[in-house]
Amino acid sequence: MVWLLREVEAICGQAQPNPTQIRGLALAASHFLEHSPGDFLEPLLASPFGRIYGLLLERGCNQDLPDPDGAIAQQRDQLSQKLRVSGFQGPEGHGLLLALMPLYPPLKLKVEDAPAKLPGWLLELYRRRYEPATAPGSPGQDSAPPTGQPAFDDRIFLNRMLGLSNLYYIDPEDQEILQELRQVRLQTLDLLLGASREQLGRQFSADFGDRFWAMAQSGVQKEPLDAHEVAQRDAIQTWLSTTPNSLHQEGGIQRFAAALLFNVPGSVSLANPEQNLPAWFVEGFRRYTSMALGA
Repeated sequence: MVWLLREVEAICGQAQPNPTQIRGLALAASHFLEHSPGDFLEPLLASPFGRIYGLLLERGCNQDLPDPDGAIAQQRDQLSQKLRVSGFQGPEGHGLLLALMPLYPPLKLKVEDAPAKLPGWLLELYRRRYEPATAPGSPGQDSAPPTGQPAFDDRIFLNRMLGLSNLYYIDPEDQEILQELRQVRLQTLDLLLGASREQLGRQFSADFGDRFWAMAQSGVQKEPLDAHEVAQRDAIQTWLSTTPNSLHQEGGIQRFAAALLFNVPGSVSLANPEQNLPAWFVEGFRRYTSMALGA
């Protein structure tokens, strides 16, 4: 089966992804991860593949998938047998666990004593999917449940960001979706401008980063702005253009990220992004600059 990351992103961005299509993508991802080099797994998950893989897990593989020919059950059984032999505490086991995740819905897979067996980058992914009560930032006794209000860690708001961005990308003529997305964009600006550089880095490395880039790549920037949006955009761009060495000043990356939400993908260029942008922002910026959209 030939498969493409942009195909996964498009299918998972639908309001109701087709289970049959998701099934094929889940098997493709599983076989790919099963045979990936063990010493490449961590950088692979930090690459654009990792973002799309996370989207596939969250939006596509969130329930039992149809399995008319038993291919999912067969792959799951083979991987489980290999994992019993290899154990979790090495690159082979890490790859097998990643290959199993698309085949097991949330809460339906258990790694005993996971903190002792899994490296940090894999433990976080595992916990978010299968032990959400133990994941960092998960709602617990000392934290409020999600309300849908703008916040970096509010699951309802984050899902609204992602859902509206994907729905607009699919159907930019839907005016109701457009108006909701514009409102969420302004709320996202407030979050960006109210965060410190360090805090923003942590959030871009977590779930907010995927949502931000989905919005930045949606193409909503080609829509005409109202007076309030124009004022917001102009204030941000004036600060960036008049502040010396702006991207290296506190508030610089926050405003640069906000500016992207007003500029069509492919329209912003930056000399030496590796030197001028933090590492947690560079890969997403590369994708954004490569996605030139027609007006």
